[in-house]
Amino acid sequence: MRNHYIIIGTILGLGLLGVILILVTTPSRSATGPAGSTTATPDRGENIRGSSIDGQIIFSRQGFLWSWRGDKAARLPVEPGASTVRDQSIKLIQPAISQDGAKLAFIRVDETFSDLWVANSDGTNARNLTNYKGSGTPRSPGFIGSSLWAFSPAWSPTGTELAFLSDVGTDDLALWTTGSSSFSRRAISKLAVGQGGMLRPSYGPQGNQFVVAAFENGKSQVYSINGTAGTNTKLTNVPDGAYDPVMSPDGNFIAYIARKGNSSELWVMRADGSGPVLLNNQASRYPAWAPDSKKLAFLAIKEGSFEIFTLKLKADGTPDGGSQQLSEKAKLDGSSGITWGR
Repeated sequence: MRNHYIIIGTILGLGLLGVILILVTTPSRSATGPAGSTTATPDRGENIRGSSIDGQIIFSRQGFLWSWRGDKAARLPVEPGASTVRDQSIKLIQPAISQDGAKLAFIRVDETFSDLWVANSDGTNARNLTNYKGSGTPRSPGFIGSSLWAFSPAWSPTGTELAFLSDVGTDDLALWTTGSSSFSRRAISKLAVGQGGMLRPSYGPQGNQFVVAAFENGKSQVYSINGTAGTNTKLTNVPDGAYDPVMSPDGNFIAYIARKGNSSELWVMRADGSGPVLLNNQASRYPAWAPDSKKLAFLAIKEGSFEIFTLKLKADGTPDGGSQQLSEKAKLDGSSGITWGR
């Protein structure tokens, strides 16, 4: 039987905010999943206000998708729907905007399975690409054994394809792609399957290269994968592990999180792994590039919970000033991810 709770623990990083920092900022290979947990429902008319940005940043808050435009954020009109299990709440997480800003992908997490969904970037016309619900009675061995996970969508540069992670045929998450208009799954890599699998893929600008985090000896590192040749190159060797990699739209840099003791730091390196630069030593997660590759958004701990910050970069990848706090008291889920688009 597939160990579904280990897999969701790996992706969600144990989840509860405001508790021990290591639990909310580091992906775990052997965590208990959220069975029986519930999600708070925010006021539908609630807005979040703060600094102004260009384009939009989409994030997950309390299991719903939100869009930050200008100086405020509001919920997108994507309804989670009912769970297969009574009193279990659905979570919408890991949003990804296509490079042209027109389309949105995200993950819908249910009881012991999750699905890849797509929508317009304003949240309209949402539909599922996968149908990974198991057969039989929910929570039964048969249901759990036949259910599957989908996680961490990423758009190809052309917007015609999505990369994602799934445990199809494995006990760990491997890398797959599919067409974005209809489901047409293609295996790309099983790097680290048997050691913990992969985390958060990202496309290179040519569409045949990916950067991912993959486990090795209990810790994850950042790798580059050639999707055509099936080869991979290790890009980091951080003693405490590295994760959450994302390549800049222009293909010049990779932002990532490096673990340091009980905290985590935001770094950037060149696409070949050279020239790593520390950007911010706040406890951080999930960097996301601005469409022009000149800024980063990321999640960082502020007063015990995650908030959105932005940071401007120089042409050489070094910081151009300090980080700026975007949201205040939004209390975001650090493992659910953010994306920045037009």
